[in-house]
Amino acid sequence: MPPPSRDALREKILAGALPSEACEVTWYGPGSGKPCRACDVPVLSTEIEVECDLPSGEKGVRFHRECFDAWNVARDIP
Repeated sequence: MPPPSRDALREKILAGALPSEACEVTWYGPGSGKPCRACDVPVLSTEIEVECDLPSGEKGVRFHRECFDAWNVARDIP
């Protein structure tokens, strides 16, 4: 499954549904079955899950690896 488009992610960032700040701490591992913050689809145990903590104090933000990469690109657009 491809990640959401850059425009869709950017809209979520601007609406506050996705954070605009970079992760402070990041972990990679097998999916936990919990939903991806970017696409709302569960990250399966056969997929790579990225979990991060944000400088704002929010903990356990989860993404599919591809969604995490796409979010980082969308987040960096001025």
